Amino acid sequence: MGGQSKKSVAVIGSGMAGLVSAYLLQNDRQQRFTVEVFEMQDQLSLDSASYTVPPGSDDDDNDGSPPCRIDIPMRALDNGFHNNLKRMYDYLDIKYSSPKFIYPLSSISTDRGNKKSPYYIHSSSNHMVPPLRPEGRGYVTWILQMVFLAVCYFWFTTCCFLVRPKPATKSREDESFRQYLARIRLPRRFIKDYLLPLMSSITTCPHDALLEFPAIDCTEYARRTYRQPHYTVDGGVQNVQTRITNGQTVRLGATVTAVETIGAKVRVTWTDESNKDSRSNDFDHVIMAVTPNVISAIYKPLQDTLGSIPVTSGESVVHRDLSTIPNCDRALRKIAQRSQPSAKQPQLLHICSNDSSTESTHTYSSSILVTNFPITPIDPSKVLHRARLARVLRTPGSRKIVNRIFDADHVGASKKDDEWVWRNGDGNVWLAGAWCWDGMVLLEGCVVSAMRVATSLGVDVPWMAEE
Repeated sequence: MGGQSKKSVAVIGSGMAGLVSAYLLQNDRQQRFTVEVFEMQDQLSLDSASYTVPPGSDDDDNDGSPPCRIDIPMRALDNGFHNNLKRMYDYLDIKYSSPKFIYPLSSISTDRGNKKSPYYIHSSSNHMVPPLRPEGRGYVTWILQMVFLAVCYFWFTTCCFLVRPKPATKSREDESFRQYLARIRLPRRFIKDYLLPLMSSITTCPHDALLEFPAIDCTEYARRTYRQPHYTVDGGVQNVQTRITNGQTVRLGATVTAVETIGAKVRVTWTDESNKDSRSNDFDHVIMAVTPNVISAIYKPLQDTLGSIPVTSGESVVHRDLSTIPNCDRALRKIAQRSQPSAKQPQLLHICSNDSSTESTHTYSSSILVTNFPITPIDPSKVLHRARLARVLRTPGSRKIVNRIFDADHVGASKKDDEWVWRNGDGNVWLAGAWCWDGMVLLEGCVVSAMRVATSLGVDVPWMAEE
């Protein structure tokens, strides 16, 4: 270090992006940084929405089973899309496995509002060939349905690889997913009953919002996850949180109210939730790993720019209301009645849709269900846990904003229109998060954006160095 003092860094937000950013700087080989993480809750947010099932609560008889941690939301990764996340897990020796899932697809009756029996039963990575035939569906109808789906899926996959979405020009924005699907003439029935429900269960947003995503997001995701296995972390994301926060300085119950660049320093002002005192401190760098609406509220230079990026919120509910599950045939009921999930047994993830939205219900055990972004009522007396989740939505317009912010070649004002554009790192302020990259708003974006900040500050990313 040559007697040089360490650079101070404040990380606002303790989700995956914030904690990975803090981990990389804290473990800098040259030990040039001191890092402090600010979190408004009384616990780190990466695992704060998750739920622990108490021992023996799975049935009426206490069988002495150990407590289980349910990730909320469920964090899945794969070989093709979450490449950097998987490298990080491997470097940190975080174990993960590849569970099998069965996805019964059903709809909601428009006149009665009740859930119909599944019209199709999909399996992850098509591990069940042929697919299960829904009870009550004749063989001829079922075979015709399989042929229809095979042709549509083949056509959609082929287009994702060979038909590129139209890029933005001076006169138009990027092609939306809605426009792309119309251009490749994918049948509306396939889009409505199969494609949108499955993709909405991943993006956890309404159908119209998904259709307004940049088409390049959806086609790239389809390309990179094609025929790739999916994984979940053994023991839940709490294991990841424990590993990457070891030795970190964390200030809980600290609601940041302002971030200001003052000279060469960045001032962070926050409210201590324990006594409501307002405090401030100056740092050499600040990393804001929170959603765009939070950043626009506390950092004036990005108030207008990020205010136009849409952010929605929804709810995940842990409950015992078995009436929320559509009527299933005997094969599916047998799977749902197991007492604990097993790596060898497939897990049920019911996907139920109306004309505008999709909810997914994970049958975690014989009596524990987790419904994400519910669109049908759940008996309040059977609710065990609720968690509010924020989701940053992608549009062609928001993609343009994000790409301009993270364009390393862009500095200051544009020579063409003299419009000043804030660039990541200006005023020693940095952004990180699932939305801070050019792709689907998933965990991979968290890791990529954290790696970008670390690299810009001259810190080596250890899992990349190993490769």
